[in-house]
This record gives sequence, C-alpha cells and structure tokens, in this order.
Amino acid sequence: MNNDPNKHNPNQPCQCNIDRALHGPNGFVFINGAQKQSDTPTGKSYFAYNIRIGDTETKHRYSEFESLRKSLVRLHPTMIVPPIPEKHSIVDYAALQTRVKDDLSMVEKRKRMLQTFLNRVAKHPQLGHDHVFHRFLENGVAWSDVLHSSPLSDLPKNPLQVIASKQPDIAAYEAILANSLIPTPTATYTLKNPDPRFEESEKFTYRIANYMSNNLDKSQRKVIRRLGELANDYAELGAVYNGFSLNETGAVANAIEKIGQAVDASYTETGQMVTALEGEFAEPIQEHSQFAHTIKQVLRFRHMKHAQVELIESSLKNKEESLQNLLDIEREASRLHDAMTTERTIGSNALDIDQINEAANSHTSGEESGQEESPYLNNDHRPIVRRRSRGWGGPVQMISAVGHTLQGLIDVDPASTRHNQIGKTKDSMELLQKALEITRKDLAAASIEVQADLDRFQREKIRDLRDMLIAYAKVHINYCQKNLESWEEARVEIDKIPN
Repeated sequence: MNNDPNKHNPNQPCQCNIDRALHGPNGFVFINGAQKQSDTPTGKSYFAYNIRIGDTETKHRYSEFESLRKSLVRLHPTMIVPPIPEKHSIVDYAALQTRVKDDLSMVEKRKRMLQTFLNRVAKHPQLGHDHVFHRFLENGVAWSDVLHSSPLSDLPKNPLQVIASKQPDIAAYEAILANSLIPTPTATYTLKNPDPRFEESEKFTYRIANYMSNNLDKSQRKVIRRLGELANDYAELGAVYNGFSLNETGAVANAIEKIGQAVDASYTETGQMVTALEGEFAEPIQEHSQFAHTIKQVLRFRHMKHAQVELIESSLKNKEESLQNLLDIEREASRLHDAMTTERTIGSNALDIDQINEAANSHTSGEESGQEESPYLNNDHRPIVRRRSRGWGGPVQMISAVGHTLQGLIDVDPASTRHNQIGKTKDSMELLQKALEITRKDLAAASIEVQADLDRFQREKIRDLRDMLIAYAKVHINYCQKNLESWEEARVEIDKIPN
C-alpha cells in the first residue's frame, strides 16, 4: 500500500486501503501466529505476533501494541480505548519454572487478547477510522516512524492542551491553552459545580472497577488455578487405577481399568474446561476489569477539563478585580492631580490674610515709632500680594526633595507604570476570555462525546456479559456430559462383576 496522504482530520473519515478492508465484508483482524525473534542491538529475544487483515500481513511485538494503545488514548482522550493484556510482574515470572514470555500458554493468551483488542478498535465508530491505527496494520511501515510523525508528533505534552472537540483552528487554540497564564488544575482539584451525571458515573465506575478487580477477577483466577490442580490430580489418580487393575483378573480387573479410564477422561475434560474458561470467561472478565480503569481515566480527563474551565473563570474574575482596582487608583490620581493644579492656581492669586494683618500692624507701629513702612504695603497703604514663606520651609523642602529622589529610584514614573499595568491586565483578560470560550466549548463537546461512548460501551458490555455467561454455562454442561458418558461406561463394567 502506498503512503496515504490523509492527515489526521477528525471531521473526515480515512479512506485508505486498510480502512476499506476493515469495514468490508471480511474485516476481521486475525493474529495467526507468534515467532520468537532476537533484537539485533541488545540481543534480547521477544515474540513477534503475525497480524492479518484481508490480504495484508504484518508483524508487531507487544511493546508496539502498547505504544499503539497509548497513541490512541492521546489522540482520542474522550474515547474508551480497549485494553491490551497486562504486562507480567516479577511475581508472575517467579511463579513459573521458565520465563512467562516463553511459556506457550501465555503466548496463546496474549494472541487471543491482542486479537480481541485489534477487533474492538476496528469496530469502534471513531477509533476504527483513525489512520494511525491503519498504519499499524499496514505492511512495510516502520512503527517508530509513525510515532515520530504527524499527528502524534504534533500533540502537546500536556493532555489538557489538547482540543478534544472538533473546533476548526485546533493549532491556534492549543497555542492559547499552552500560554503560561492559563492555569492548570492539579489531580486533587475538587469541582465547585460538578455535573451530576458524570459525578454519578464516576462513583459507579469506581465501584465496578474495585469489585471486578478485587472480587470477580481474583475469585475466577483462583477457581481456574484449583481446576488445573484437580486435573493434575486426576492424571495421577488415573495412573494409579490402571496400575491397580494389573493386580486383579477377570471382571474386577476390567472394572478397575474402566474406572481408571474414566478418571483419565476426567483429567482430559477438566483440562479442556480450564482452557475454555480461561479463554471464554476469565480473559473477558480481566478485559472488563481493565475497561473499568480505562473509563476512570476518560472520566478523569473530562473532570480535569471541567476543572480547567473553573480555574480560568476564577483567574479571569481576579484579573477583573485587579483591573477595577487599578482604574479606581487611576481615577483617584487624576482627581488629586486636578485638585492640586486648582490649588496652586488659586494659591498664586490669593492674599495671605496673616501677612496682610502683620503688614498692617507693622505699618501702624512704624508710623508711631518713626520706622520705615512695611514692605507688605505700598505707599498708598494697599497690600502687596505675596506668598507667605515660613521659617521652617527650608528643612521641609529638603526632606520633600529627598523623598521625591527616593521615589524616583523606586518608580521613575508611577503614572506610566500604572498605565502599563492596566494595559497588561487588559491583555491578560483578553487571553483568558479567549481561553475560557475555547475550554467551555471543549468541555461541552467532550461531555457529549464521553457520554455517547459510555452509552455505546454499556450496550457492548451487556452483550459481552450475556455471551460470557452463556459460554460459562455451556463449558460446564459440556464438561458434565462428557464425564457422565465416561462414568456410565464404567458403571456397565462394574455391573459385570458377579455378586
């Protein structure tokens, strides 16, 4: 297949060859084998799983399945991406004599669960049309190149900067949300106005996840383990009965041998029941236990989007209050400036009554004592307009000058600084307002998408549970029927023993 020119456009479904094959009449994805291979640089071995869709075949190792799933989660944070089988822990490795990844039953289990994963993704109404998924199934494509190319290479590191809704200019919106002024909520943030629908969904999902992980899955694994032990005991017991029959003769020997054969059949049927329960019931239970945790992550993403909206609203409100305070200060400064200007104008034309009185008194006493006229009166005894100068004005002026000098060192131009602060605050408010509009639309769209996928998954889960319970019943019915046949044959031989 040629490299498809389709870009990751959520508004337009992919129309590549893999997309057509997946949604055609033979769109089932098979994993039809696994080969052990060696990593050239490190020399470590791994299993490569053979994938076939239609006439196209390719191979991928487990770590590439893991990175595919992580990529789909990043591209579609509001979608319930199906899980893959979990990695094995150190305890799992220690529980077996050989490494788990070399154990054939574990390889077969991974094949089944990885095949289920691929087909669940293929049937998903959105994930099944994602071109990144198609390139994973495409032959001759280096998966590392896909991981380092668009659209994965274009995604922001912070998931909250991803625009989940299908808005037109996603790149510009993501750039706004990446601005350092946009607040980012912490994982412990508590919503002030939570949506009751999703609040209830979160509680239900947490309860289901806890029950399935700590009760149902754990109990079912215990049952399967004990059935496996029982099968081994049957194998040992069958050999004992067969050996015992050699010590007898006639009808007794035949009856004992037949019992040994019935026990051997019980060993075989128990082993087959274990395999059937593992594949048709235990693995789906494990898968749905993982699904519950996946749903928790999806609801957490929507929760964080809601928290982002609330934090931006709070930040915008604080900026509005700061702007109002700055504007109040600006108005007060203008009022004081106007008042001081008016005072200086009036003061320069006003007559100091104290000086006039003092001048008049001096003139009167001068006339009586023969002294010269007061400099505050003209020869025609009219007052001379002059501003009063007090004896302590010098020190006050000096202190005032020092104060102005210090103020100049701190803030050369307080009015200019205030104007800059007002301008910056308005710019910040404009950015926050744009971010608020984006996140509100994004939250609304994300809520719709999350709810729609929850509804879709609920319908799918009901179908799965029905199929699982039917399969569980059929496995036990088949086990009981096969054992009944074996023991009825043994009963016939027992009846032949003479009284």
